[in-house]
Amino acid sequence: MIIISIHTQKLKLNYLFGILLFLSCWSCQNAKPEGKSDQVTKTISTDLDFDHFNIWVENPILAKEKLIDIGFTAVSDSLSDIHKGQGTTGRYFHFLNSYLELIFVYDQKELEENNRINKELDFTERANFAENGALPFSIALKLKDYDIEKIPFEKIRYHQDWMDKGLSIYTAKNSKKYLREPSIFVVYPELESTQFNTLADVENIPDEYAFARAFYKHPNGVKKLTKIIITSTDLNLNTATMQTVNSIENLTVRNGTEYLMELYFDNSMQGKSFDLRPELPLKVYL
Repeated sequence: MIIISIHTQKLKLNYLFGILLFLSCWSCQNAKPEGKSDQVTKTISTDLDFDHFNIWVENPILAKEKLIDIGFTAVSDSLSDIHKGQGTTGRYFHFLNSYLELIFVYDQKELEENNRINKELDFTERANFAENGALPFSIALKLKDYDIEKIPFEKIRYHQDWMDKGLSIYTAKNSKKYLREPSIFVVYPELESTQFNTLADVENIPDEYAFARAFYKHPNGVKKLTKIIITSTDLNLNTATMQTVNSIENLTVRNGTEYLMELYFDNSMQGKSFDLRPELPLKVYL
């Protein structure tokens, strides 16, 4: 559950916690189930929207290579900072309207210490997905008009060293209780993913950050993420978190026979699909 941040004042080669917040600011200027159900009720939320998503991995090198092999451009490892105080880091793939993070543990002791302090969070459970059967997916949401009182499920305030001073994300309390649900959290505005309408807009990134332009250009031609389907097993779709997620346009969580994330890009105009299992529980449609 990690987000990219960009600060205009920090001109270090620190992509994750330096550049994207700058680009974001720049682009803005220019508990108890109610009863089990397999049916997804789709309405459109007026307050929450999708921001980005994470997949927990044990072998980030292999997982990253699988995506590169089908034509995605990854952010350089040297620009992927660790998440201080949390014990995790990531490998990143950026699109014009979102990004994918392959999240993994870099410091087990730090992960466990964070869990000791923040007992209601689900980091250790999600990191140990291969042993405990937790769903290895996280969904970051954003509020269209930021007001935490608009979050329609029980939430936990979370702040860590890598975040902006005085600001926090809010995680769903259900995410630790129901490990077959995706881990859900709401980011504050400074952590929202940078949005571009077209590839031409990417060229307007200031020259001092010109190297960031390449991260949005994929050999397979992908531009925007247009639909996400997450499949879990034995899932109760009537919890507040699942009802919230399934109220968001182009985002669906459903029951099935195995864990799977399906990503649709550019409304599948190319008519191509790639199944990255078993290395990643992921199917991609171009």
